[in-house]
Amino acid sequence: MNNRAQQAADFIVSHCPHVGAFHGDGEPYRFLQETAEQMRTAHPTTIFPARYIEHVAYALDLVGSYTFLMPPAAVGSVYLATRFEYYFRLLSGKLNGDGTWVSPSAKQATLAMLANGRLNNPRISNVALAYEIMKTGTSTIVPYCTSLDRTLYASPTSATGNFRIEHVGDRIAFGRHAAGHGQWGDISAEAVFYGMMTALIFYAQ
Repeated sequence: MNNRAQQAADFIVSHCPHVGAFHGDGEPYRFLQETAEQMRTAHPTTIFPARYIEHVAYALDLVGSYTFLMPPAAVGSVYLATRFEYYFRLLSGKLNGDGTWVSPSAKQATLAMLANGRLNNPRISNVALAYEIMKTGTSTIVPYCTSLDRTLYASPTSATGNFRIEHVGDRIAFGRHAAGHGQWGDISAEAVFYGMMTALIFYAQ
């Protein structure tokens, strides 16, 4: 399975390294369709539980079967984008699925590694911050994310509206916030990126 995780990471670098842009052949779409099919037959896990994984698979199939600006890709993109905070919370080993800390010691350990005042909150409700917390842990996805951040964001970049992007978590936050608040009705330009990040988590975990 780790070979598939690496493939997903490689597709992000080769086909969608920049926010809102896709280039290259159609191989990523075939990969996402295959991943969706494997998800449909996979046993539920803590990260992809029952009555959850089947919906992720459906959304993944949408973004793997329809291209940029097509309504199914737009709808699938939003669903996938809103899942990542939950994944990162659980993969961190320090947060519960609802964003609360698993223990006071987990909170203190994170505070010692990340200088961010928001960590003092009883609940973490920010996908970019959940991503940073996840990266301080030992999940099998961490090496892939660390590599992506070093490759894509060795230097911080900016998206529309001067939204600062320093890592993959920021990139997810950019599209998710705009769509989640209703400002944008279509974030399918990031569909393959969201799909590949979903696949990466599925295979790595």
